[in-house]
Amino acid sequence: MIVKSFEVEKIKSIKNKLILLYGSNEGHKIQVVKEFFVEPFNGEILRIDEKEILNNYEEFISSLINKSLFEEYKLIVISRASEKILKLVDEVLERKIEKIKIVINSDNLEKKSKLRSLFEKSKEIICIPFYEDNEKNLSSIAQNFFRQKKIKISQEIINLLIGRSRGDRG
Repeated sequence: MIVKSFEVEKIKSIKNKLILLYGSNEGHKIQVVKEFFVEPFNGEILRIDEKEILNNYEEFISSLINKSLFEEYKLIVISRASEKILKLVDEVLERKIEKIKIVINSDNLEKKSKLRSLFEKSKEIICIPFYEDNEKNLSSIAQNFFRQKKIKISQEIINLLIGRSRGDRG
């Protein structure tokens, strides 16, 4: 199921356990992970790189299956994911592992990517594409930021910052 990046508020009401975030706007992805997954989550949070999972795959799967005595729920944020993580996604879906939410953060994925296709076609899992912000969005974000911090700044400097950001709000 596809959720557009401007519709991320929908995530709060959806109880899916697998979410794929892909695209070039790293700043927006980081903001969404923090606001919609990490901050409201009450349980164990594990941040891990795809390479670490692939190097210790069996150990990682057994840690998902075995429940912790201290933490009932787990949030796992996987960074720098690629097509290689597809095996893990299939296994989590097949075993129907409960009380766990996995957020997969990936760079741009081709339209014909198997990982992207799986997430787009399935009703059980969600994918959210993050494209570059336009100048209007970036200007609004910058102005709000400086207003909240009570910093007076000219529009010329904001335009310079926007130009250097290359469409990434980070």
